[in-house]
Amino acid sequence: MSLNIRFDLREKLGVGSTSEVFDAYDKNLRRHVAVKKFKKFGDVIEDAELSQRFLVDARAAAGVTHPNIVTIYDAGSFGSGIAIVMELVRDSLRKMLERTPQLPPETIVSIAAQVADGLACLHGHGIYHRDIKPSNILIAPGNIAKIGDFGLAHLPMSELTRTGTVLGTPRYMSPEQARGQAVDGRSDIFSLGVVLFEMLTGQTPFGHPPCADHVLLERIIRAPAPVPSQLNPQSPPAFDAVVARALAKKIEDRYQTSAQFAAHLRAIKCS
Repeated sequence: MSLNIRFDLREKLGVGSTSEVFDAYDKNLRRHVAVKKFKKFGDVIEDAELSQRFLVDARAAAGVTHPNIVTIYDAGSFGSGIAIVMELVRDSLRKMLERTPQLPPETIVSIAAQVADGLACLHGHGIYHRDIKPSNILIAPGNIAKIGDFGLAHLPMSELTRTGTVLGTPRYMSPEQARGQAVDGRSDIFSLGVVLFEMLTGQTPFGHPPCADHVLLERIIRAPAPVPSQLNPQSPPAFDAVVARALAKKIEDRYQTSAQFAAHLRAIKCS
């Protein structure tokens, strides 16, 4: 059964390059949820085999329960496309940074560590997110961070790039993603390191000044990451070593687990 029979789309909450997110009403359970409808891009979602694999993987992610992961309720066809139905969380880290560009260090530690906790759970289930960025980190009341958007979580990179289309957000990609190589949980750790850098400085480490994507990807692969406290004097120097390790070019030099990353974040003395 198509999901659009059960869910009424209400307010459009956001638009991305590959999807649209709506506040929707679940007519069966009489509650509001978020419905993420995926657009057709290249031959990825139009390919029936890949579409089926996407739905299988989205449903597998629905079996992962953690306070720092958005709950997925369902996935399936929606009209002529496909969609994920999930917990409705209206705020995001992106919106938070637009409201308050310089977050308190304690808030930065809390949000980054919560995301690392959620990643540790995903990685323990063999799920790699591959698109960690501020708009995919949702903020529930009480500053509870929740990882959202599993649209790229399982699709093989070889399939995603076979038409010359790279899916994801270049500014937050790891070096191995930029090279089109296979990824594991340490790629998500790099992306979270980019988000941490942005929370500390107001910019991403390789995306400033703005440049063409191919130049950006070359920077990610080869250019050393700046030191946060040198860019922003208000950034506590205690973050510098943690950021440097998360953004290590060689995958073996990074934090090897998200749990280790979270522990080092929580050990930072903010005062």
